[in-house]
Amino acid sequence: MDMIVDKLYRVFRYLLDNVIGYSAIMIMLAGTGLAISEVARRYIFKTVFDWGQDAVTYGMVGAIFLYFAVTQARRSHLRMSALMDVLEERGWTRFVLVMRALFTTLGLAIYCAIAYWGWATMERSMELGRKTYSMVIVIWPFQAILLAAFVLLALVCLFQLYQDVRALMGKKVFEWAPVEEGIEI
Repeated sequence: MDMIVDKLYRVFRYLLDNVIGYSAIMIMLAGTGLAISEVARRYIFKTVFDWGQDAVTYGMVGAIFLYFAVTQARRSHLRMSALMDVLEERGWTRFVLVMRALFTTLGLAIYCAIAYWGWATMERSMELGRKTYSMVIVIWPFQAILLAAFVLLALVCLFQLYQDVRALMGKKVFEWAPVEEGIEI
């Protein structure tokens, strides 16, 4: 079973790192380029695109949310680990592993809930033809990107929960994937 899940996670991580990650980077670069061109258009030509600010804002936020999944998969997200570090140093490694599994479960539940309710929101936006503030760009593609980001985050948490539970059982899986800082499984 571990070999099958390992292969699935390797494929998922390859797609996440090389397709989603680089796509998010390209969206960020395009947004940055559009923002710079809008500044030039405003101050040199005294004109702007009505939709320019909306495109930059929604594009950048969407790209950042997509990249959250890449960051989470690498377990390089921002966290406050002082308490867990002290507990591990004092020999409470099993407790730290249990807490990590609980936090991963909480993340999985939150991301699944947001994706579940986000689907209805996106569908409603499509039905009503909702648009951004500029009234030019429809909002549902941005919501679809956010929805995809939360689904990806949920999948990452699912694989990490498997890794955490196996660690509690004394097994090491995904040896190629990072674990929490300082904790060896």
